[in-house]
Amino acid sequence: MDKATKEKAKEKLSKMAYLVGYPGKFRTYEFAVDNKNWAATALAARAFDFNYKMAKVGKPVDRERWGMSPPTVNAYYRGTLNHMVFPAGILQPPFFDVKAHVPVNLGAMGMVVGHELTHGFDDKGSKFDGQGNLQNWWTDTVRKQFTDRTDCMVKQYGSYEVLPGVKQDGKLTLGENIADNAGVMLAFQAYRSLRKDAPELLEAGGFNEDQQFFLSVGQVWCTVMTDDYARLRAGTDTHSHPRFRVNGSLSNFPAFAEAFQCKVGSPMRRADACTVW
Repeated sequence: MDKATKEKAKEKLSKMAYLVGYPGKFRTYEFAVDNKNWAATALAARAFDFNYKMAKVGKPVDRERWGMSPPTVNAYYRGTLNHMVFPAGILQPPFFDVKAHVPVNLGAMGMVVGHELTHGFDDKGSKFDGQGNLQNWWTDTVRKQFTDRTDCMVKQYGSYEVLPGVKQDGKLTLGENIADNAGVMLAFQAYRSLRKDAPELLEAGGFNEDQQFFLSVGQVWCTVMTDDYARLRAGTDTHSHPRFRVNGSLSNFPAFAEAFQCKVGSPMRRADACTVW
């Protein structure tokens, strides 16, 4: 970023809201529930939800409004509200554990936080300003440099095969891939910052702290799915296959290669590594 765009980026960041755990005010659902008449209850629920949404028309935007329930194991960033949301559901193992070591928590939940933060500055989020308005606040030069860098990532992820003959869509998953790569980087910097004054570095299972961080990144995305589901996701999901969310971002990150002594050109240390942020 040039100086002018960087100042606006800092301004947007300063206006970003962080919703953590659960809403300050919970919704109430005031409609009749008939245990013997499912259709009547369903129609009442729809009518209530319609009226709830229509009542917002003409009123100020509520930046504290949640789009997920507190038990949900997920998180999101919304450009139109410029806020990040982390429900209580994801603030538990394996993503976060109060008893876990700093590198482990930062590799897991820290990566998620960095991921959502980056969405404010990815190919979609960057089109919204700090107030959540659709506005181009980037200079043409910065936008071109950004596009040039993201082209590298489109090609990288578009080369991955989910199944034999079934490749990822590099364009479809671009925003999430940008966020995964930057999320790992931000979380790693945060972990290093938190541990910089530690009296001693702790090993666990023969792994040093850097290695623990990266192992944690991999562990939270452990997934089992059928081939049919993997094929469906490859063509419809904006997220890359979990294996490539991990290997794709870590193979671009020099600190990972240093931690595990990967040689340049090996699968986990790309010679043509992509970097957006």
